[in-house]
Amino acid sequence: MIWQNTVQLSNLHDEQPLTEIEALGLASRHDLANGHASQELAPSQQRIIDSLPELWVKASKMKSSEAGFMFRNAFCLLAKTPSLTQYESFKICPTASNSIDTVAAWLSEQQMHTALIEPTFDNLYLILKRRGVQLTSFPESALHNEATSNSGNFRELLADVDAIFLVNPNNPTGAVLTQHQFTSIVEWCAVNQKVLILDNTFRFFVPQTYDMYQILLDAGVTFLSIEDTGKVWPTQEIKASLLVTSADIFKEVDLIYDEIFLCHSNFALAILTEFLLDAYARGLEEAVWKAVAERRAKFRSRIEGTILEIHPDAISSTISVEWVTIKGGFSTDLDLVAHFKQHNLVFLPGRQFFWNSNGALGTVLCARFALLKPEDEFSSALSALADELEELY
Repeated sequence: MIWQNTVQLSNLHDEQPLTEIEALGLASRHDLANGHASQELAPSQQRIIDSLPELWVKASKMKSSEAGFMFRNAFCLLAKTPSLTQYESFKICPTASNSIDTVAAWLSEQQMHTALIEPTFDNLYLILKRRGVQLTSFPESALHNEATSNSGNFRELLADVDAIFLVNPNNPTGAVLTQHQFTSIVEWCAVNQKVLILDNTFRFFVPQTYDMYQILLDAGVTFLSIEDTGKVWPTQEIKASLLVTSADIFKEVDLIYDEIFLCHSNFALAILTEFLLDAYARGLEEAVWKAVAERRAKFRSRIEGTILEIHPDAISSTISVEWVTIKGGFSTDLDLVAHFKQHNLVFLPGRQFFWNSNGALGTVLCARFALLKPEDEFSSALSALADELEELY
């Protein structure tokens, strides 16, 4: 029996989770919906796959703590975070969503009123909401304007919350905090006793120019930080999410983690460690950025002069998705997505990224396209997109 996805885009609505539409994309001919990495393996990565029997044996002889430290150290090399090399307040979850849920459980237990950035992928909001976390939104623009102009807007918006949840680089815009901006926010949180939560899951799509963990540790701020491999490497959904916390709350988070996971797979960590070390040896330019840049150039070329254009906030984006605006032809993003589904092409409507202001002016004319697909599949999807856009235009 062939499994069939039962999601109906004809019934799209404001509150439909983006992951539900991503699931539909997985069953469609042209999938530009989900942001998981599925590009071809490089020759050096293929050699890692060829060595799986040896990695299995190696992993089977390791303690879970050894596998965790091995993974952490490889991550530190690639992320240029030497401050973490001897740091032990971390756990490793199977996915970034698991890390988010662990953070949400802790926030709920501590009854922390939390401010979450907007726009951002809606599963952050949904997981936090499901755990009963009280939420307030703040716009990405206020975050970057505050850190740049010192206008006070950021401080005013967040004065009454207990915790601040940032995504850096942000999904979908690709906006990145500079070292000055990041330091300013961290120090403000430390002085004002705000807990800082960081989703860094797209970090390897941008240059690693500063050690954010050194800044966090020097400031003495209470923090939780989420890392991920799943957006970057085509490992058939084998992934790991490093969850790092400040030492003052680690025991509380560790207790929640052990109740749910206890430990991650040594074998998965052995594979992913090799992918991290391979990227370190080749450099991020060759191992990650080149493929993204090539696909981005092709995507932008194919939508030029059509009803779609790159969103002003995403023009400089280097992450593995494209954030666009709809200039005409459709009254809403839902209409656009439903139309292209009829042509077996699925991508994400933009409104759900605006998890608090969904439906407001400016939120219903955006869409997100994923880039890191196998070259043949990506080219085929682009051709289908361009052909139909030409007809519409």
